[in-house]
Amino acid sequence: MPLTDLPLSLFRRTLGCVGLCIALLWSSLGAGPAWAEPPREARIKAVLILRLLKFVDWPADNTARAESLQVCTWGESPTEAALQSLQGQKIREREIRIRKLGTPLDTRGCHALFVSDSARDVTPALLYNSGSSAVLTISDMPDFNKRGGIINLVRQDNRIGFEIQLRYAREHGLQIGAPLLELARVVD
Repeated sequence: MPLTDLPLSLFRRTLGCVGLCIALLWSSLGAGPAWAEPPREARIKAVLILRLLKFVDWPADNTARAESLQVCTWGESPTEAALQSLQGQKIREREIRIRKLGTPLDTRGCHALFVSDSARDVTPALLYNSGSSAVLTISDMPDFNKRGGIINLVRQDNRIGFEIQLRYAREHGLQIGAPLLELARVVD
């Protein structure tokens, strides 16, 4: 290497190291890239949501033709991101497909809908008149059961529990299995 190229090469390496240090510092402050792993609580909620699906029966016409179970998400949250990472897993021999919904809400093809806490003005009409009425609605927003939701994920001490609004499930043709009802706080 010629002696005249040495300072430019040294400058480039220094600039590269500074850039790497800034990127590492930035990600350690929590403002990391979109592919950063969701927080532990969000990952636990995502796995719990998929496990809940094992104990729900949809009307025969809703699942007879479906090769996969569509879990739709609405809004932005760490739980929504964690659900995306579980795409492709199987429940009852059906592959899980995660689909992010926009506005206006269209739930056609959705078997389950996770509503993020960032969603506003949630009502039963919005949840069930936006495509599919036989959709299992799940959220971790406060008072979701009072807004028309079927399953509300709630923090209980150091655990994640859930409440089930049985009336909305029945109104929309969903059968919640007994093992799930035994573990839940049933709101009717």
